Amino acid sequence: MANDINANHKAAATARDQAADKAQTKERYAKVYTIVSGKGGAGKTTVCSNLGMALSLLGKKVLLIDSDIGLKNLDVVMGLEEYVTNDIAGCVAGKVKFSSAAVQDPRVSSLFVIAASQSLDKSQLTPKQMGLFCHELMKDFDYILIDAPAGIENGFACAIAPATHALIVVTPEHASLRNADRIAGLMEANGILPKNISVIVNKIEAHLIADSIALDPDEMQKTLALPIAAQIPFDYDIISSNFKKRPVVLNGRSLAAKIFVNIARMIDGEKVEPIVVKKLSVFDRLFNIFSR
Repeated sequence: MANDINANHKAAATARDQAADKAQTKERYAKVYTIVSGKGGAGKTTVCSNLGMALSLLGKKVLLIDSDIGLKNLDVVMGLEEYVTNDIAGCVAGKVKFSSAAVQDPRVSSLFVIAASQSLDKSQLTPKQMGLFCHELMKDFDYILIDAPAGIENGFACAIAPATHALIVVTPEHASLRNADRIAGLMEANGILPKNISVIVNKIEAHLIADSIALDPDEMQKTLALPIAAQIPFDYDIISSNFKKRPVVLNGRSLAAKIFVNIARMIDGEKVEPIVVKKLSVFDRLFNIFSR
């Protein structure tokens, strides 16, 4: 599998090299972040939508691409599905212009979204096509965020083909932790520098950690060879925002919103202190035990 991805990925390596050259000049040239996970339900789409919105609110021009062919979730979570007339398949194949597929978010003018196709077979979209497509857009944006499909099949190869950076979204579970190392290895083998790969631990529940039925992010960091860029709690504000089709980052009072803004600032080069999910005190743990 790794060899197949590597062969496909070579077509996009030139784009990354050219991006590195451009980065030495004053010319705008996007950083391309692919957001991945080893399994469904980890929260990739939530991270992608909120991080994109947060970067836009910081004044950056951002493009979000849903590469999860056949599912098409990103535009729905963003509340933009009614504006979608074309998708990534038509763009990559050269059948439609970027301007007719990219949806400009009416809430923030510097944020654009390209939806995935629900009908296209994943095998019809190649890493070479994806790499060349994103390369053409790099000069027009500060950031391109790609919402990858779960797992490491063909869709994964397409999603990482243009990537200069990657965020691996995990949950506090052993299987998710193991998947992160596997994914990181494939990315490194295909040209993404280790220093450009980070982990986001999502859906942290302090009481589960206290009861030793979920992994502690501090313990996860000891196992991972990658840095944990952020910790995101299991937050009803996120669930509510997804239901309302409105990124939680627009709710400035939410802890999750503050965390996503913090991640965006960090990605944009600011030195920020990570927001750590609060652990239960001894008193809290005893209260939980005796209140059952």
